[in-house]
Amino acid sequence: METKMSMFNSALKSGLIIGAASIVLFILMYVADIKPVGIMMPIMVMLASLAITIVLLVILFKKYRTQVGGFISFGDAFLYCFIAMLVSILVSTIFTLLFVQFVEPDYYKNIMEANKTWFENYLAGKVSDEQLTQTMEEMDKKAATMGSFSTTLKNLLIGTIFGVIIALIVAAIMKKKAEIFDNNTGGVI
Repeated sequence: METKMSMFNSALKSGLIIGAASIVLFILMYVADIKPVGIMMPIMVMLASLAITIVLLVILFKKYRTQVGGFISFGDAFLYCFIAMLVSILVSTIFTLLFVQFVEPDYYKNIMEANKTWFENYLAGKVSDEQLTQTMEEMDKKAATMGSFSTTLKNLLIGTIFGVIIALIVAAIMKKKAEIFDNNTGGVI
């Protein structure tokens, strides 16, 4: 029981660290006025965030695995990684909600406006005016739902699914079983 509690506490701490790193990345992007607009920028932001998350998770997990003797089963590795990912997702979601409520209420509106401007410039001359108008109306509908409770829950669910996938991959790679001859107690002849 003590081992499970220490694993939970360590995973919780790791999740808080990863969540804090996500918050720092968000704040840096906000201060530098980097908006995830267009086609490539959202992909680049997602890849950077994913890389930071995975690197931190692996480093923190290796530290925990070393603390518990260097060996961990896949089940325990998955549980550790899943708890860390879930905590980091909750921390970053709560921060985003508070940020949008109290610091920058027009955050999503500003991003959607920048996105609309980018798409208008990108699609100008490539599609008919009707198609451009229809695309802009669809973006306005999407902007109206951003930041809503249902969208936040949907994003939380999607984040949790990605967290499970990341936890499975990291746990599968980082698990380490003790070999028969790893201990110096003799063994079977």
